[in-house]
Amino acid sequence: MKTSLFLTSALIIGSFFSIKAQDNAPISLQELWKSDTLLRTPESVLYDPKGKQLFVANINKMNVDKPDGDGFISILSTDGKIKNLKWTTGLNDPKGMGIVKKSLFVADLKDLVEIDLTSGVILKRHAAIGSVMLNDVSVSPKGEIFVSDSRGHKLYRYADGKLELYLDDPNLQGPNGVFAEKEHLIVASAGTGNLWKLDYGTKKFSSWAMTNKTADGILRHGDNYLISCWHGEIYCVKPDGKVWKLIDSKNPQVNTADFGFISDKKTVLVPNFYKNTVTAYLIK
Repeated sequence: MKTSLFLTSALIIGSFFSIKAQDNAPISLQELWKSDTLLRTPESVLYDPKGKQLFVANINKMNVDKPDGDGFISILSTDGKIKNLKWTTGLNDPKGMGIVKKSLFVADLKDLVEIDLTSGVILKRHAAIGSVMLNDVSVSPKGEIFVSDSRGHKLYRYADGKLELYLDDPNLQGPNGVFAEKEHLIVASAGTGNLWKLDYGTKKFSSWAMTNKTADGILRHGDNYLISCWHGEIYCVKPDGKVWKLIDSKNPQVNTADFGFISDKKTVLVPNFYKNTVTAYLIK
């Protein structure tokens, strides 16, 4: 998925603040707003540019081994107001999301769930055969959908109405975040913090940069990439692989899961998981 910004307690005091990044970091972050706490274990946020709204995937109670059906998708306004808490219900552990044409696709445990973008009605559950826990989703420039299976060490690809195994390799080391670019697929390893660059043709991959364990969301801002680590860290990565830590909120624990991005507003949307909130930050 699906893949975040927060910081240490000393900086959390106050309504609005700039986050002090590591020395010489090319960007900094300023808090804009925080949502209500009605969300339930929000894992992923996706901006809908046509609807000018945010989709939030709520895991609710985590249950990887036994689907419980208590997961749901919420709709928030771009200023953090909850417009529809339970727009789509009946999901299991929904995480990463992507939009293709008139459908919202959600990684939901062992299925890629297709939802009508207008009504919120579930249209189809595309089974990921052999999967353990689907996580992130990324739509390529060609309209293909790539899905990670973090516990199964697999990648799946959805195209032409079919979801098929794309790569099964334990060396992916817990693939979590995926980000499909024209030339390659970036994959974040939750097991090690490695950022892999994977060639579409050969399916070979190599390490591009290293962040930290629980690497989660991936977004791009200009030439820079932001990487969230679920346990409470955000990194900025340059194309040459140089890395700066922007946030460390591990103590106290403020999770930074699979974030969304409003590119024209330079706004990063961070689901805080156990805090049951989404926090928005301005890139400066």
